[in-house]
Amino acid sequence: RWRSQPLPDLQLDLLRAAAERVRPGGTIVYSVCTVNADESEAVVDASGLEVEPIEGWAQFRHERRPEFLQTLPHVHGTSGFFIARLRV
Repeated sequence: RWRSQPLPDLQLDLLRAAAERVRPGGTIVYSVCTVNADESEAVVDASGLEVEPIEGWAQFRHERRPEFLQTLPHVHGTSGFFIARLRV
């Protein structure tokens, strides 16, 4: 049976591990193939990393959080995807 809770915890661990390996001032692009807020925005928020808005790509702007990009199957005809640019 599929359970979503272990995924956000794992994703946050992976994001934090990546942040430890990027030099200060460096950039991480956090991208997940889901539209589940627990696995996208919530992970970014919990990371404590600085969010850098992504310029351009207006057609993919996240509806509630314009600093992020998101694709939606019923809008864009593709898989649901989330993208955030983060500064370490």
